[in-house]
Amino acid sequence: MSSDGGLPDDPALPQLRSALDGSVMAAHFADVLRGHGAIVEACTVERVKYRPRRNCTLSYRLQLRDEASGRRHEQRVAARLCSADEIGPRHARADAAADWVPSPAGPAMSRLPRLDMLTWWWPNDPKLMAPAVLAEARSLREQWLPPVLSVLATDAAVLTGHELEVVQYVPEHRLTARVDLHWQLGGRTQSQAVYAKSSREPDGASAHAILRTLQSSAAWQAGRLNTPRALLWQPQAQLHWQQGVGGRALLDLPPAQAAALAPSLGAQLAALHGIPVALTRSITPDAMRTRLAEVQALLADALPQAQADLARAVRRLARGMHWVQGQPLATLHGDLHPRNVLADGRHLSLIDLDGLRRGPALLELGSWWADGIYRAVLEGDAPLRDAPAWQGLLAGYAQGGGTPPASSALAWSAAWNLLTQRAWRCVVNLKPGRFAIAPRLVALAAELADAALPEAA
Repeated sequence: MSSDGGLPDDPALPQLRSALDGSVMAAHFADVLRGHGAIVEACTVERVKYRPRRNCTLSYRLQLRDEASGRRHEQRVAARLCSADEIGPRHARADAAADWVPSPAGPAMSRLPRLDMLTWWWPNDPKLMAPAVLAEARSLREQWLPPVLSVLATDAAVLTGHELEVVQYVPEHRLTARVDLHWQLGGRTQSQAVYAKSSREPDGASAHAILRTLQSSAAWQAGRLNTPRALLWQPQAQLHWQQGVGGRALLDLPPAQAAALAPSLGAQLAALHGIPVALTRSITPDAMRTRLAEVQALLADALPQAQADLARAVRRLARGMHWVQGQPLATLHGDLHPRNVLADGRHLSLIDLDGLRRGPALLELGSWWADGIYRAVLEGDAPLRDAPAWQGLLAGYAQGGGTPPASSALAWSAAWNLLTQRAWRCVVNLKPGRFAIAPRLVALAAELADAALPEAA
């Protein structure tokens, strides 16, 4: 299914390469905007969710210039490419949508016939209400922000202004926006960043309740766990508000500085894992077997050149399932990687806890190892480049009260995450350079899983 390793050749989606080329799409969007008084100066592909031989959902960010005034502004556009079997139903559902509104650029929804592509223009989203709520500046200022400010400060605080920035938008799935609030209280002007989040899974009410449970825990109160503070859940707008935390992402720090913070991160993970949280989402051995089969099917379709390594990895991972069978369930972050850890000096905070779930702690420790391997391969370095930092994390995890796993168990967990998360994401997200390294990640998963077999026998 792949040709040069850079992008897949999908016979069901022959227009995929064009859809992933910003310059090509700029020309298509320029055709759509002809007559709307906007000139496309640039087009960037922001996000991709690819399902081989079925469909691909994309989001674009357009840099536009108004023909009359010369004013420049951004416009987000989401799009869906469908195989022949899905085109009809998808377009029929779009036609049935009754609440499309004009975008700042003009169009609400449009079709690009030459690409068999359906597009919807911010703030329109078929499944999320939040974009439309956040895009309406007046109602945001008058209706939705004052209650947030009352929780953040006091009822006496007077909102004087705000700025909004969309941080992450996954069409039809989730949205995160940063809002910088400015207010006056007692003659003083104050400011604070808050974040508005909306998602389908978990729903906003559940995400808000989860964050409140964490901050009521003894670990949070004692400073052994740092997460954003939950502020308010607004069901009418489907917005979950939380207070911003300071710092830089661990990924953006110099490697030596990030490695020095690994023990502190390990201690926080131990604290998080030990907090009982009522969650409907759990990682069970049965769910893992189902996941393994789904990932194998997708990767086999997308990476025919990796078939032998894939079969070995799947076989060895299945043999090592006893590592999680009967293990106690911990509270897992669910999406732990260096972008979701902020460092303010030596103070660390875990963010983006929407993926919180119950599962064996081994899986989360292995996911951190797998993420390091993935980033080393992406950067052309030796896969075990970050081993000292991983050891530091495990030491901190033990000091924080956690039980570090056996080396063979950790190798198996790293292999599991390397295949079912990292290699899988390289295919479904199609970020630049990722698809090309997916076969290498599959081979490394097979090697790591094999390293776990002697002790596991």
